[in-house]
Amino acid sequence: MNNAKVGSAVQGAIATLLLLAVSLAAPAHAQGGKPIVIGGSLGLTGAFAEPAADYKAVYDRWLDQVNKKGGLLGRQVKMVIYNDESTPTVAQQLYNRLLDQDQIDLVLAPFSTFVGGAIVPIVTSHKKLLFNGGFVGINIFKNAKGSIIGSYTYQEPDYTRGVFELIETLPADKKPKRAAIFTAQNPFPLVVRDGVGGKGGALNFAKEAGIEVVVNEQYPPNTTDFTGLVQKAKAANADLLLQLGLPNDTLQVARTIGQQGYKPGIFCTCGSQATTLSAWPKLGSAAEGAFGTTASWPSQGFAGLAELADAFKTRGYDTLPTYAIVGYAILQVMEQAVEGAKSLDQDALKTHIYGNEFKTAAGNFKYQDDGTPVFSQILLQFINGKNQVIWPTQYKTAAPVIPMP
Repeated sequence: MNNAKVGSAVQGAIATLLLLAVSLAAPAHAQGGKPIVIGGSLGLTGAFAEPAADYKAVYDRWLDQVNKKGGLLGRQVKMVIYNDESTPTVAQQLYNRLLDQDQIDLVLAPFSTFVGGAIVPIVTSHKKLLFNGGFVGINIFKNAKGSIIGSYTYQEPDYTRGVFELIETLPADKKPKRAAIFTAQNPFPLVVRDGVGGKGGALNFAKEAGIEVVVNEQYPPNTTDFTGLVQKAKAANADLLLQLGLPNDTLQVARTIGQQGYKPGIFCTCGSQATTLSAWPKLGSAAEGAFGTTASWPSQGFAGLAELADAFKTRGYDTLPTYAIVGYAILQVMEQAVEGAKSLDQDALKTHIYGNEFKTAAGNFKYQDDGTPVFSQILLQFINGKNQVIWPTQYKTAAPVIPMP
């Protein structure tokens, strides 16, 4: 064989090997290429540290699960969660950083309406969808014109809806006649009390039920002593007490009720899902008999719900926190939307989200025009040291104890 033929043969062999190397490397490169980055913030310190810890545990669990399955769109997923210190101004700085410097692909909302409402204009000005498992805010959703995608199955006007629907089913001698309402001076609980446009809200529900509101008091968010408010409700013989506040103040109201020996027929922690937090059983006897709400219950069989409940049992939780349910649900929506749209393009994601159903731990969602799921709610009562479902009837695990023990 002459030198020309040898050279040609060698070149051909090299070309073949290069083609083979490229073909073998291509799938590995697709899996190991630039990751998809999801970003957001949580109040890992400050007033919202306990709920934030539940969210963070859920985020870490989902991230591990999705990457073990191959990530999204064949790419690994990275999550950047900053500590907003439970403070709106800090959160605003962080979301500017996430969007301008980190250039994240997908945006997660922070916890609480107080913090979350402050970052919405930043996200929407960047033409991004806000995947929101962190807060409610019916007016915020409406003003965002479909750019916020939520996983809470009830918004502020319906926070007390479940307890009033239960009251409607009670025999006459069990129905409360006089209500006391404590409301934190915060935009979110004020809408829980007042509703929107004459619809929903504790005051409207009480009026429809023929229950007289004998105490209607607001308190500053930093209040720590609720003795005066509780004494006022007790003196007014209010047999329905609605506590419309955030977790920390709700826990303190419960302690004060116990200390003052006040026994309303129904005490509902209707401003937050405090009875599902790990701090609630630690109240001891003050926790007994309180009503609360959540988004779903493991026996309903929603996607990933039972497994999530088991995971939190290993963390010492008897009840799966609501914040864990909605936090996991929004990531399920995000995952299904990205894979369904086969894109990170925000318009493509939005079109897919509003045209399809999503199977989540909080329920099977078809989205309304404002980005909220259709109403559903579970009403709980803390009985003999654990939460029981007392409404809706088809999911009931125990009969309600009225008056509270």
